[in-house]
Amino acid sequence: MDKNPFKGMHDMLRAKPVPKVDIKHKVMAAIRAKENKEERVVKKKIGLLVTVGMLVGASSVWAGVEMIQLKNEKGEVVYEITQHTDQEQQRLIEQMPPEEQAKMEARAKMYEHRGEVNNEIINGLKPGNSVAIYWKPTKEEEEIQKNITWSIYKQPYITMVSQPMNYKTWKEMEPVVGKMFTLPAELAGGFRFDEGDVHYEENYEYMVDLEALEAKAIKENKEYAFTEIPSSNKYDFTSVAYKSEKGSVRVEVRIADGGSSGTNADGLEKIKVGNNEAALMTDTSEKGENFYWIEWVKNGTNLEYSVRATEKVASKEELIKIAKQINENK
Repeated sequence: MDKNPFKGMHDMLRAKPVPKVDIKHKVMAAIRAKENKEERVVKKKIGLLVTVGMLVGASSVWAGVEMIQLKNEKGEVVYEITQHTDQEQQRLIEQMPPEEQAKMEARAKMYEHRGEVNNEIINGLKPGNSVAIYWKPTKEEEEIQKNITWSIYKQPYITMVSQPMNYKTWKEMEPVVGKMFTLPAELAGGFRFDEGDVHYEENYEYMVDLEALEAKAIKENKEYAFTEIPSSNKYDFTSVAYKSEKGSVRVEVRIADGGSSGTNADGLEKIKVGNNEAALMTDTSEKGENFYWIEWVKNGTNLEYSVRATEKVASKEELIKIAKQINENK
């Protein structure tokens, strides 16, 4: 599944001076977690951070929020995580004029709808296949596009998405990623390898026939149209589900970009995973159930690791133990 179906949303973020926050992989990790209903509910709220940022704009509004830096064994900062709680987001929303709040709500619904359609298209693809999706732009998007001077996307209103390769055992996956890293076949606590996806970067360089897609959308009387495109062979990240009788633990390994990310977690703290500095995020649901997420960049590598689970599946201490086990692998 694609890590970034909200192409228009990110173009809007680039077009306006907002806080330096990159939450795309956290948003999509939540959507990918089809086996974990609690995780989808908890992380769905992150989209609000994006819409607030787009409307508020100036980074000064985020003054006073929590931020931690993760450093490697040389003392160099390798990652930054900034916390924007739901309470902070709500405070910003309440300061907006009613018409701006209405715009934000409408925009959020639009991108949620587009994300659902994109996911339906992705689910219909064969593993390893990719498509380019054209979305008919709104007037607002057309105005924003005029102010965009650079974007990783070579064509406006086009989203590149793909279906990852899926593996049922570590033995099957190892030949694909084993030169970069290894993962255990079983985690502490009786969690066994259940399935794993290997994702490749979207083929941003490929140029589609934009006019043909626009014409196809008009002919089919739809707001979108798509066409198959060549897939990229550049590694992006791996996502693996480990399961036990209690539920699922999700592990991800991606190429670290040396940047920063944002979280709406209720709690954010720095911990140690072996000799690595790591961030432990805690989000508490309305029912009082905790969701834990640990993230770190492994010393001596350019790999960013993360592991996450709900409290009923693994306690904070159990998840830290699992993170340490993963970190000890090659």
